Amino acid sequence: MQITEQFGLKKSLDHLFQLIFISTNLFASMEFENGLGFITIDDTEQKSQSELQQLLAYFLDLVDYFTHEKVQLIQDVDDNSRYALSGGF
Repeated sequence: MQITEQFGLKKSLDHLFQLIFISTNLFASMEFENGLGFITIDDTEQKSQSELQQLLAYFLDLVDYFTHEKVQLIQDVDDNSRYALSGGF
């Protein structure tokens, strides 16, 4: 992103904006049930599987950047748009 260069923001703030942007534009919902986190992908915008995987990988990189915890996504076999967050929570 060019926010850092354009506005002279600190890199961590730029990463925070990216995390917020991905979270609000990619996910339809984020829930916690029985100590597990779940995200549901907003499928109203058509994204290729490759684009989706890149966005999810970058989301995990941003989570790792802020929490210093490795988190993995496990896709729900019954609902391809729902993922469980594993690790670090």
